[in-house]
Order: sequence, then structure tokens, then C-alpha cells
Amino acid sequence: MKVVFAVAVASSSCLLAHTHSSSNARRLGGTPHFKTSGASSAGPVDFKMKSRVFVPYGNGDGYAFGMGAVEKSAYDDLEKYSYSVSEQGYVNVVDWSDSSKPTVQKSLALNLEGFKLTDVNICPGKKLLFVGHGAKDTVSNGRVRVYSTVQRGTTVKATTFLREIETGPLPDMISPNNDCTMLAAACEAEGAVIDGELIDPEGSVTLVRKFDTDTPEVMHVKFGSRLGTDEELIAKGVHLPLPLKAMVYWDEHSSIADKLNFTKARASYSPAMNLEPEYLGWSYDSSKVYVNLQESNAIVTVTVPSGAWASQSDFTLRIDALGLKDWSSAGPTQGIDLIKDNTCALKHFPGFSTLRQADTIQVVNIDNVDYILAACEGDDKEYGDYAEKFKFSKLVKADNTATQKGMTVSVEVQLDATSQRDLGADPSRTVTVGSATIDYSNPAAPEIKAIVGFGGRGISIFKDAGDKLELTWDSNSELEMKVCEYFPWAHNSIQDEEFAPVNGGLYNSSDDDLKEVLRDMNDPAKDGCADAGDGKPGACPLNMTVDSRSPKDGPAPESMAAGEACGRLLLVTATEKSGVAFVYDITTVTKPKLLFVKHLTPISKTKSAGVAYATRELGDIDTEGVIFVDAAHSPSGSAGVFFGGAWSGTMSFWEFECSATTKAAGPVASSSTSNVVCKTFRVMLAGMLFLA
Repeated sequence: MKVVFAVAVASSSCLLAHTHSSSNARRLGGTPHFKTSGASSAGPVDFKMKSRVFVPYGNGDGYAFGMGAVEKSAYDDLEKYSYSVSEQGYVNVVDWSDSSKPTVQKSLALNLEGFKLTDVNICPGKKLLFVGHGAKDTVSNGRVRVYSTVQRGTTVKATTFLREIETGPLPDMISPNNDCTMLAAACEAEGAVIDGELIDPEGSVTLVRKFDTDTPEVMHVKFGSRLGTDEELIAKGVHLPLPLKAMVYWDEHSSIADKLNFTKARASYSPAMNLEPEYLGWSYDSSKVYVNLQESNAIVTVTVPSGAWASQSDFTLRIDALGLKDWSSAGPTQGIDLIKDNTCALKHFPGFSTLRQADTIQVVNIDNVDYILAACEGDDKEYGDYAEKFKFSKLVKADNTATQKGMTVSVEVQLDATSQRDLGADPSRTVTVGSATIDYSNPAAPEIKAIVGFGGRGISIFKDAGDKLELTWDSNSELEMKVCEYFPWAHNSIQDEEFAPVNGGLYNSSDDDLKEVLRDMNDPAKDGCADAGDGKPGACPLNMTVDSRSPKDGPAPESMAAGEACGRLLLVTATEKSGVAFVYDITTVTKPKLLFVKHLTPISKTKSAGVAYATRELGDIDTEGVIFVDAAHSPSGSAGVFFGGAWSGTMSFWEFECSATTKAAGPVASSSTSNVVCKTFRVMLAGMLFLA
């Protein structure tokens, strides 16, 4: 039985209707469930932007590029509001009831100034909003604040604070399960140098039940040594950025030993200090949480008991390494660009591989099997004067001897280094000095055993085979190749917060060190350009930075979402610094098909970020959040995608256009539907109830 509420409205130009099914219906943002037997033979024929809104970084106001105004976002499909967390400590609300003209609702902003906000999520059916935040020092426990969502009515009802739930340190991502009966937080627990000493807490996952009551049930699942020793994890292929014996080397034997103090970290060491949860996703049946460890190139599967949560031991843990991508001719790829020469030049380099290191993961259930989709961006750790990321020339000299005190270079690495050099590989290409590259078995004399860089430069899909994760498909070199084909001016290019203008919002709120960086980036005599796009000197447009990221992490796909559009299961991802979005049809999950390659900020080809922001032509840069909405949850009634640009402070809505064949077939059945045709939104509920 469905309950349909008819509503009266204050304006004849506005009609709002909701249809709700049972409480276990999949919420927007949950794990999609797709049956290939019901797939349409025709998918979308186009994907284009419908609207864009510039979101403030402050308490309902304050607009500037580079301020992290849209760090993460969530969308309430029932009330048609989105929520974006700002790095400055605010949550801003946008009204999407007219999807062609979204508007910032200044009076509805949440002021959480002083909090390190990390994520935002929603349970629309329960009218609950979740905002995650870390402690000021990042190493102490964080919190999830629970609010009521904004509610429409004769008078719009603003959010109300309900309760706060303690998590592990730095809850970087928070997510309810499909039916909003449980909440999970990926607690990254980043280490920090405090008073000259490294403090590095263990990564963990916080799980919560009954979060809609004043007595929530909370369990902190800490990894500790449950996943294995350093040696056991390394043997499984898990990357450890700073294992214990590496700590000993850098703290006692390296050339920077006098600048480091790892004493406390070594005394309290556990392998979990390397295992930092970045992202997570629920299995479709809510029996598992897949926890992504970006820097460690691995995923932990946490099995969640349906009964009592008496202790951490009730939760079983398994870790799977995501493997290395082989960029030699023996591997499956079409090559990689490691040459900074302002052109697109993909080559195979003997002995060069990279850690996949997914940022966002998305779980989808296809024909009752869970798959994990991974956007393989790349990342590294840095603690004071210790940095895991090295330029290769700072690790191995031109004569193939080690630059670092006490280290040696294996014969294999010497041969590979020579071959890569002969092929023109940039000597500044970045590599890890963690366990994937260096054998620290003897901390006094580590051996460089491999040449391993950061980031898979593509998309990987893994199948949950029950006792392990299996690689099902990888995009190999396709992202780099297609950007070269469609947007050569954006090939491994970069625009980020360092391209903000001098005397702008970021500059005026920064310390002296960042101000100096911004001045250099805007100075043509240093890193700037003679023409920023307005005929004046300043930061460079995107087309003047081609190949900048080639020796580093390449396209670096960062965010991802998946869902159903036009009767097909689609995956959408976007690159971090070059602003390119890719849409894949993954209905046949073993053979995804690339459908669309779109640039999210085409004006950036010829205008710097600051210039384009000032004229409100800028698109989405640093898309930390991507939200996929199927037709039933969409503000326009058509399936689409929200892109949230952290540095650009923008939120855009793109729509899929279905083929005539798909349209004729009619909409696919869904667990909840909503339809809005509205120009003004002063809604009054009528006392009419129909049962069907």
C-alpha cells in the first residue's frame, strides 16, 4: 500500500507531491541495486549542465575562490535543499526546487565557526542532517552533530540541533546505510606534529545505531593489530607509508634525523597508525562496511553483526590490497605520461608502477553481487620535515646510487632507472619512500627495491567474492588518452587554491607563507602568466599548465558516484585539478563503456580561476563531492548529477537526456518518487489523504 499526500499551495504555479514506500526503501546516496535483466537497450544520448550556483564560504555570505566553500555536499530529495560544508566552519543551504535557478538561502546557514568540518549527509525520510567534524588538533576524537533538516511549509522551518555523537579521530566521511538504521564514520586519524613530537592515532570506524534517539548505540571499531603486523600487511601487498622500521630509519639514521622526533609515535606504534580511513560504503544488505584506506592502497571490509554489539570483537575485519598498476609494456595499460614537455606523450616505462590509492569509493549491487568502484587519485603522508613523497632524483642519483644516507639501490632498480631515463622520464617524477618502494628490514641500511609512484590515474572496479576482493576491470590509460583527445589544453593541468588572486579572500585570510605562495603564482617572473585572461598579469589559465601533473599523479580522479539513468547503470567521476568529468555505462560491469567526456569549467582554458570567478563564469574545480540522482530523486524529474567544487565554491546540476526508445518505455519503478513543478514555494499541507 502506498500513502499519497495531496498538497495545496499558496501559488497556482507550484505543485509538490511525494510518494513514499516502505521504510526499507533505498535512500538517495545509498547503495544502488541494479538488475541487468531489466536494463534498457538504449541509454542516455547526452549529458549537459542545467544550472550552477555559487555558494558562500561564510555564514550565508562571503564569496571568493579558494576558500573551500563546497568541501562536501548532501541533497535532500524530499525538501529539495542541498547542504554544503565549508572549510571555514559553516553549512550553507541551497534551494533546488527550481532546478534551473538554484538559490542560496542565507537565513538557513548553520554557523559552526571553529569546527573542522569534514562531511555532511542526510536521512531525508527521518528528517535528519549529519555534520561531521574533527577536533582542533585532528588527533583527538571527533564528533557527528545531528540536526533536523530544513522543512518547507507555510513558514520554512530551519535546522534544529538535536544531539552530538562521539567518533574516532577525524571522521572524514559519514554515511548512513540504505534504510537509515545505522551510521558509519570513517575516522582518518591523521597524525600531527604537536610541540615538536609526532602524535599519530590509529585509524578506526565508528558505527552507530539508534542515532535518532537520545541514547544512540555507538561502537568504535579500532584496527589496532587485528589486521596483521607490519610484515604481514606488507606481504599482503598493503602499502605502509611509514612502518615502524621506517620510523627508526628516518628518526635515527637519515640526514633529517635531527629534525624529527618520532619517540612517542614509536613507543605507541601499531600498524593501524598507517591505516587511515578516507571513505566508506555500505553493502546493499547493510551487513558490511567497505572502508577505503587511500594512503595504504587497501580496503578493509567490516562485517556488522545484526544482533548485539557487545564488543569490537563482534565485528570481523578483513583487509585487501588494491594492487599496483604496471606501466611497463608487460602491463595492460596503453602507457603513462611522465614527461613534462607540454604535450601528451604516453609511453611504457620499464619497472614503473603506481599505487592505485582510491579516494572516493562507491558500492553498487549488480544482480545481487556487491562491487566497489574506486576513483584512484593518489595521496601521501607528511609529518613535519618527513615527507613520504620524493622526487625520484632526490632518491636515486643519475649514476644510480642512493641520495639518502645509508640507503642502497637494488640491481633491478638501477636497470629500470636507466631505462626510464633513456625514455625521457622526468627526473622530478614523484615516488613513495614507503614500504612499496623501500625495504626497511634493516633500518640502518634500507634498500630501494622498486620505483613506485602515486595514484592509479583511472577507475578500478572490484568484486566482493566473499573471502576477498577481486579486480574486475580497470580503465588503464583511458582517462589520460581521452583528455588528450577532447581537451588537450587540460591534459594533466592544474588549477587549485594556489591560483587564487592576490588581495582576494584567500590571500587576505592567509598566513605569510601562503601569501608568499600566492604572490609567486600570480607573478609572471615566477610561476604566474603575463595574461591571466583579462589582459593583466596574474595566475595562469588552465591551458598554460599542461603537463604540470604528468610527473606526479596525472589526471587524479577524485570523486565518484553511480546510479540509474535511462534504464542503465552509470558511473560518474571527475578529476581533481583539471576539471574533467567522465561518464561510464557499467551495466555490463566487466566491460564498462565510456559515454561522455565533459569539461566542468571550459572558461578555465583561457581565464585564470580568480578572473573567471569574478565574472561568475568559473565552473567546478576540485570536485570533492559528486551526487548521483536518479529520476525519482531528481529536482527536475530527470536523472542527473550534482558536482560540488571545493575551491571554486560552486555546485552544478547536470542532466542526462534519454533516447526516444528509453522515454517510450516509461520510467523505471523506484522505491520513492517525487515530482516538482514550481516557481514559488510557499507550501501548505492540505488535510487530504488518499490510500492506493
